[in-house]
Amino acid sequence: MSPLKMSWDHGVAWVEPVGAMLGPVEFRMADGTTVSPLATAPWGNDVGPEHDALPPQLKRLRGEWPCVPFGAPTAPAGLPAQWQARRTSGTGVDFHGFSSQNTWDCVEHAPGRVVLEIAYPQDHAIAGLRREIHGLPGEAEIEISLTISARADVALPIALHPVFAVPEMPSAAEIRADGMRGGRSYPIATEPGVSRLIPDQGFDSLASVPATGGALSLNRLPLPFDTEEIVQLFGADGRITLRNHAEGYEAWVAYDPEVFPSVLLWISNRGRSAYPWNGRFSAVGIEPVRGAFDLGPEIGANPQNPIAKAGIPTALTLSAGKDFVTTYRIGASRL
Repeated sequence: MSPLKMSWDHGVAWVEPVGAMLGPVEFRMADGTTVSPLATAPWGNDVGPEHDALPPQLKRLRGEWPCVPFGAPTAPAGLPAQWQARRTSGTGVDFHGFSSQNTWDCVEHAPGRVVLEIAYPQDHAIAGLRREIHGLPGEAEIEISLTISARADVALPIALHPVFAVPEMPSAAEIRADGMRGGRSYPIATEPGVSRLIPDQGFDSLASVPATGGALSLNRLPLPFDTEEIVQLFGADGRITLRNHAEGYEAWVAYDPEVFPSVLLWISNRGRSAYPWNGRFSAVGIEPVRGAFDLGPEIGANPQNPIAKAGIPTALTLSAGKDFVTTYRIGASRL
């Protein structure tokens, strides 16, 4: 199936069938120009055995998509003792959930609106998802609703996964996370031998995150060196903004902070050298999350993980036969 196109008076967007990934999106500004704030991986049109072997979602990585459950199907090796895994059942074997790696069905396609659904396998605790995407008339903004239907009682991490483009000029983009009350670095090296943040450290400000060689400022991107970093922010007020000073616009994701009490920042700063990354991917994932990093259900559903013990929810509790719905927006404007 080809990407689904939708257009409205302030933009045009495409939705990939695999993962229901939204992107690219071209927002029309008040001055008549357009901006395209969501990232698109440069390998989407590659051909050959290496590309064929990639996970379905990674083949055409782009934009934004939902992750149910969020993260790795099993906890990664090498975690510190306080990050103990707890076995789960019915949460699947796909990274970022079954819906991220499989094709969705389009059930409605109007000029400015796309609705997609996906059914999960019968042995999964989730019965299916519904994703409604539409451009807001008169606004350079898209509204998205996500419905999660549970087949069984379950607690699992969930997230939204917008990936934003950053300019080439170092420090020319600025992250604003109003209301943030602190954060934590990834429990292990995000990319062994490359990442510079000291693992499993708390911090109060993105301007000063513990790292080898001294604190790093992560609120201005891209960084002037190649690296790969993940941090989790706590307490943001429901809107994270990326100001692209090089191109004169700001873009944002606005979400319900009661549903997503944390935001994961995935700073991909040309730090992955293997195919398909090849040291050429520079972007930032600004990912509202109810989870413990991307460590998956085995960590997120364990109430003894350090984030949950600090009083920050890391799993969503769902009841069999019930639906859960959340709505969020992605938009842009000139600075």
